[in-house]
Amino acid sequence: MESLPTSPRRSRDLLQLAAAGCVALLIVGEVALLVVVFRQHRSRHMPVQASEEVVVAPSVLTTNAPVTNVVVAPTPKSSSVVEVAAPVLNPALKIQEVRWVKTPGAAQVEVRLRAQTGERQFEGRAAQVGIEWELVDGTRQEEWLAVPVEWENFAVKTLRARYDGAVARVRGCTVRTWYRQQLQDTKSTEISIP
Repeated sequence: MESLPTSPRRSRDLLQLAAAGCVALLIVGEVALLVVVFRQHRSRHMPVQASEEVVVAPSVLTTNAPVTNVVVAPTPKSSSVVEVAAPVLNPALKIQEVRWVKTPGAAQVEVRLRAQTGERQFEGRAAQVGIEWELVDGTRQEEWLAVPVEWENFAVKTLRARYDGAVARVRGCTVRTWYRQQLQDTKSTEISIP
């Protein structure tokens, strides 16, 4: 019997070369795609916090008169506000700052609020902001602030509330925010007018 000579290497055929070329081309393409993705600076150009100041007239704060581009929250039937036992871990409407403003003949506060819901869009119609004025004689007066309907997610807005009475009667205030009928954030402050 005659044996065929064995070759240490197999000959390469055209199909193997085409497959190797496709694999190499695929790896080079993936590396190029990753380079393009990681070189884009999207997070630097994306607005993280936009600030807009909304000034609401004092007459709008105490009445339910229709105002363009704002929604006034309905006044609850009872004047007592029920606090939630456990705070919301990730509030959709967060109070950033409550600052007293010097105004002749009235106590006025500016409330900076940040919308930061996990949803794609923040719904201004579902938000409510209430302020409870604490007076020196121990009584409390509750008031609802007008909330803008157009409010982008992660945007900061400033609302103003004004107590039209003697500044000496006001001891402080408590601001509460609701989103979809759930208490989101609470902040109390004593009066300190510069």
